[in-house]
Amino acid sequence: MTADDQLRVMVLHNHDNSWDEADIQESIDELRGVTTALTACGCEVRTAQVHHSVRAVLENSGCDPCRWLVFNWCEGYADRPWDYAGVTDELDALRYVYTGASSWTLRMTEDKQVSRTLMQEAGVPLPAGQVVHIPGDLAWDIYPAIVKPINQHGSYGIDREAVVCDEQELRRRIQYVRDTFNSAALVEEFIEGREFHVTVWGNTIAVALPAVEIVYDSIADPRDQVMTYDLKFDMTAVLEQRLRFICPPMLTVTARQRLKTACVQAYRALQNRDYARLDVRMRGEEPYVIDVNPNPDINSESMMSMAAQAEGLSHGEMVMQIVDFAAERGLQAGMPLVLSERARMAQERLQQLNAAVNH
Repeated sequence: MTADDQLRVMVLHNHDNSWDEADIQESIDELRGVTTALTACGCEVRTAQVHHSVRAVLENSGCDPCRWLVFNWCEGYADRPWDYAGVTDELDALRYVYTGASSWTLRMTEDKQVSRTLMQEAGVPLPAGQVVHIPGDLAWDIYPAIVKPINQHGSYGIDREAVVCDEQELRRRIQYVRDTFNSAALVEEFIEGREFHVTVWGNTIAVALPAVEIVYDSIADPRDQVMTYDLKFDMTAVLEQRLRFICPPMLTVTARQRLKTACVQAYRALQNRDYARLDVRMRGEEPYVIDVNPNPDINSESMMSMAAQAEGLSHGEMVMQIVDFAAERGLQAGMPLVLSERARMAQERLQQLNAAVNH
């Protein structure tokens, strides 16, 4: 393969001033896994770490935006963690094609009130819900309920006390959200049923991968049947809670189809690109989307990796597919990028099929 045939990928990652030595080492290990996967797929790969400015690390990198695609693995800045949209704003200004969500999608999903409205308008099945700014505005009688700050990401602000079983608990939690996060509260019906995380990926065609079911073994209290912030990011908490993850889960044909349809609807409603993870609960065979996560975790132990493996893809193939989705978008926009050999072969097969159908 010549240099002109290679897909050139800059892996952009961040530093967070709050990380300890273990966090830094974990970040190094995960970065190595991604770069190894891309190199094995024939890409020319470079890396750049963002502290305070994307422009500062890319402008003099020698990576021409017309020739290099950015694998956006950057969650913010050293002193501004979770400023996902700030990073993509800079990438847009520099005219790079990059993997994952646009600034618009990132901002819409950061506001649970806005994202809920967009999904409602698109007909996505959601739990009953109400945004409450002060406890005095409350008009709610469905229990158990779950209370979420509307301005937080990644389940931040969700713990077992977020699930409330009466009006007194509800008012207390709404006040807690106001005091702690300076935020209105989204009150939703807590769907007592099965919970799934579903990866949807693609652009022109969006496909739902096999769902991952989160099983809360022998737990009767609804407060212990919620994927809290700690459970998403602390393996010790997962072990203590005796959680199990099943992929693919046992579902009827009807339930599986309804689950996939709801997730693709939500993916489209928030204009996701390349890949996202949808959190869903099901009552019987009826799904209810409870959260949309653009640019979710993709490390080798993530929910997305489990789903890809169930689809027959290795972790490296999953990473390469994300890059190919972004490269295809760049080509459609007129950028002189190239695709991986596997993606080129897939495109040729599609062209042959289309030619045969139209012959």
